[in-house]
Amino acid sequence: MRTLVTLTLLALAAPAVAQTAKKPPPPLKMPLVQAQCATVPPGPCSTLTFAAGTAVLKGEKQPGPTCPKTGLPADSPAGTVTLTGVVKAGVPLDGKGALTAEVAYKSTFAADPSNNCALQTTQIDLVSLVATLDCRKGRCTGTFFPIACLPKNCADVRVTTELSNLVVRDDQANPLARPGTFVPPAAADAH
Repeated sequence: MRTLVTLTLLALAAPAVAQTAKKPPPPLKMPLVQAQCATVPPGPCSTLTFAAGTAVLKGEKQPGPTCPKTGLPADSPAGTVTLTGVVKAGVPLDGKGALTAEVAYKSTFAADPSNNCALQTTQIDLVSLVATLDCRKGRCTGTFFPIACLPKNCADVRVTTELSNLVVRDDQANPLARPGTFVPPAAADAH
């Protein structure tokens, strides 16, 4: 009897599990702060500054990561990055491709039911998404795209990605912004 109840519960739960497995997670929105380097004393890594920034990363459904339309990574936009109030030497930053951004993921590939995905049961930690930011009057925006398309024969493999690093780089390739937060100073010492 216990086995019959367990099998019935599994049968009822299976559609819900299958349905959620096909749905990508909600977008991940992160505030960006001025990247700090371990200099003496510690401080900003870049001479550029900015007032605010956000990065939004989104999950995808298959077959999106396989770039089905043209076979190019531009088929699969993976998020956006925006910085406002970007200033270089006191002047709002202007220019196409003025800044770059990259996202490193640790990607874990599950077993392949059809056993023809070369990436099955592997884990890779590398820069997976890149963006070029265009700036106009200190407002810089870009779209993240994958560095490569997922092989089509891996579309039936579950891929779990963990964020390892996200960085926006200045025109000299120095870190300018990273996800984070800051504590604004009080007017005086606490008592």
